[in-house]
Amino acid sequence: MFSGLAQKAALKKIGLPSDTFSQISNAFNNDTSSSQPPRQPNKLRKSPPDPNNDTSNNKSWFSVSSLPLTVQPWLSPPPPPVPVSKPPKIGDLAPADPDGILSPQLGPSGGNRKAIVVFLRCVGCAFAQQTFIDLRTLSIKHRDLVFLAVSHSSPAATEKWVSLIGGKGNVKVVYDPQRKIYASWGLGTGGWAYLLNVNTQMNGFKTKGWLGTTVAASVERTEGFSSMKRKGQEEVEEGMKMGNKWQEAGGWAVDGRGRVVWGGKLGRADESLGLEEGVKLLKL
Repeated sequence: MFSGLAQKAALKKIGLPSDTFSQISNAFNNDTSSSQPPRQPNKLRKSPPDPNNDTSNNKSWFSVSSLPLTVQPWLSPPPPPVPVSKPPKIGDLAPADPDGILSPQLGPSGGNRKAIVVFLRCVGCAFAQQTFIDLRTLSIKHRDLVFLAVSHSSPAATEKWVSLIGGKGNVKVVYDPQRKIYASWGLGTGGWAYLLNVNTQMNGFKTKGWLGTTVAASVERTEGFSSMKRKGQEEVEEGMKMGNKWQEAGGWAVDGRGRVVWGGKLGRADESLGLEEGVKLLKL
C-alpha cells in the first residue's frame, strides 16, 4: 500500500519502526541453507516444533519473542482459553468471568454500586488512549460510580502506558492477560475490516498519541514482569506483552442490580464509545 518514504512515515505514525517488515522477513527466513521453503506461521507459538517430527531441513524455528515488541501485536494471537460468548445486550445480567476477577465489582456483589466497564485495545494505541482519558475524566467527575478498565496487555506495559498518559484518576485497572474476561463479554479478535478499513486508517494518520514504541522500550528495560507476578495474574502469552492489535474492544454500563443498561462491542478499532451516554443512564 505504501512505498519508500510514505511507508516509513506510515509505520512511524502507528508506532512501528521503519524496518518492521524487514525484521519480520528476517525472522521467517533466518536459515537460507534449507532446501525447503521457510515455515510461515500465522499464529503465535509457545514452543519450537519437535525436531523429531520436523520433516523439513530447516533446523531453525520462528520465535515470536525474537521480534520487536512493537511488531508482536500485529500477529494473530492465540485463542483465549475459554470460548468467546455473545456480547451482553441491554437488560442482560453482566456476564460472570471464569476467575471471578471482574464480576465481584459489579451489581449486588459490588455493593449495589453502578459501574462503567471498558475493555481496552492494546497499550500504545492512540484510540485506546482517548478512551482511557475519557474514562478517567468521568471517574473524577462522578465519584459515586465505579469505573473499570480491563487490559489484556501485561501489567508492566499497561502501568507504563497509563503513567505516560497522566495516571489512572479514579479508574480501577483490571488485568486480563489471557483474555478470559474479554471472551466472557463477547470480545474476540476482529478481521481485516475491524482494523484496516479506510476510516480507521485515515483516523490513524490524523490521531496523535501513538505510544507503542515508548512503552515497548520501557518494558524491554524491565523484563521479568515482576509487577504481573506481584498481582497474582496468569502468565502473559508469548507475544502478548503489548496486547494485540486485532483484539476487539467495547464498553458497558451496569446498574446496581447487575444488569446492563448501555453499551456494546465496537465495530471498528477507531470507533468512539460515547461513555457520557452510559453515565447519564446510570444517573437516572
